[in-house]
Amino acid sequence: MITALAPQTILAVDDTPTNISLLAGLLGEQYKVRAATNGAKALELAAANPPDLILLDIMMPGLSGYDVLERLRADVRLRHIPVIMISAVDEIESVIRCIELGAEDYLPKPFNPTLLRTRVGASLEKKRLRDDIVRHLDQIENELKAAREIQLSMVPLDFRVPTPAQPVEIFATLEPAREIGGDLYDFFWGEDGRLYFVVADVSGKGAPAALFMARIKTMMRLVATLFRAPAGTPVEPGQILERVNEDVCGDNRQDMFVTVFFGILDPVTRRLSYCSAGHNSPYVLSATQGATPLGGPNGIPLGIDGSYPYETGTRQLHDGDCLFVYTDGVTEAMDAEQSFFTDKRLAGVLTPLVGAPARAVVSEVIASVRDFAGGEPQADDIAAMAIRLTDGH
Repeated sequence: MITALAPQTILAVDDTPTNISLLAGLLGEQYKVRAATNGAKALELAAANPPDLILLDIMMPGLSGYDVLERLRADVRLRHIPVIMISAVDEIESVIRCIELGAEDYLPKPFNPTLLRTRVGASLEKKRLRDDIVRHLDQIENELKAAREIQLSMVPLDFRVPTPAQPVEIFATLEPAREIGGDLYDFFWGEDGRLYFVVADVSGKGAPAALFMARIKTMMRLVATLFRAPAGTPVEPGQILERVNEDVCGDNRQDMFVTVFFGILDPVTRRLSYCSAGHNSPYVLSATQGATPLGGPNGIPLGIDGSYPYETGTRQLHDGDCLFVYTDGVTEAMDAEQSFFTDKRLAGVLTPLVGAPARAVVSEVIASVRDFAGGEPQADDIAAMAIRLTDGH
C-alpha cells in the first residue's frame, strides 16, 4: 500500500488576524498552515518544529520581520528554511534589505492569490531540491568517512618495542588532505629476518588516488614476499620495483603514477638497501653527520615506463641512526603567504632530533608543519615514517 506524503508546512507570521485567515484560506487546501501573530512566537514555533516555508510580515510590533529574519539566518538549525517577506511596504529599499538578509522572495500586500501560490510553490520546490542535495552530500560524507577508516586500517599501527632479534624502532603516520588520499606507508618483517618498508605518493587526490594506492600496496607486499631471484640470492629493492612497475604500466588506463621509496633493512648487518622511484630523498639522522639527505640513485615514478631499469642503492647504518622517510606533503606545505615549508626547513627541524626516538621525530616534524601552516588548510596528503636502529634493549 502506498502511503500518502504529509503536506508541507507553512508558518504564516502576521500581526493582523485577517491576513492570517486569508493566507490560510488561499493555501490551506494544499499545505498545512500554522500561524504566529508576532515575531517572538514565530521564532518559538520555528525552533520547536521547523516549517518548510515561512511567510513573514515585515512591519510588526516588537520584533519586526527584519529582526526575525536575522535571527533565523543566525540559527544553524533554522537558516535553511526559505522565507518569503510580505508587507504593504513596496519601496525598493525594503526589497533589497530583505534579500540582503537572506529572504528567498518578496511579495507586496494586498497579495495576488495566483502570484502567492506560484511563489510559494517555487520556493518549496527549491527547498526540496536543496534538501535532496544535502541528503546526498551527507551520504557521500558518511561513505568517505567509512572509506577513510578502511584506508587507515590498511597501514600498520603495531609499532612494537625493539628486541634483540629485531633491534629497530618504527613510527609512522598518514594524514590525508581530504577524507581519503593517495599517500601510503607500509612495513613488515620478511621470513629472511629483514625489515621491508615503503612510503609512496600517488598523483592526484581523493578516491581515485586512494584506490590506486591500495593496488600499489597490495602489489608491493606480494612481490616483496613471493619474488625470488633465480640463484637464490636476496632480491634487491630495484628488482622488486621493476616487477611492480611492469605490472602497473601493463594496466594503467587512468594514466596515474606513483613515487615510491622502498627499502630493506638487515638488522644484523645494519645494511640498508633501497630504491627510489621519483620520491623525495629521505634523511639520515646520525650522531656523526647530523641530519643529511640519503641521496643515491633515483628513477622515474612507477606507471610511466614499464621497461625502466631501477637501481638499488646501499647505506651502512649504525646503532642510533634514524631514517626519516616522507612524502612531499611535508616540504610543500604552505603558509598564508603561499610559501613552502621546504627541504631546508625540514633539515632544520630534524637536526636537533638526532638520537631522539622514532615517534618523537615524526611527531615533531608534523607539529612543525602545522605551526608553519598557521591554520591554513592542508593542501596535500602527508605520510611520514621514522626507522631508528637500537641495540635491542
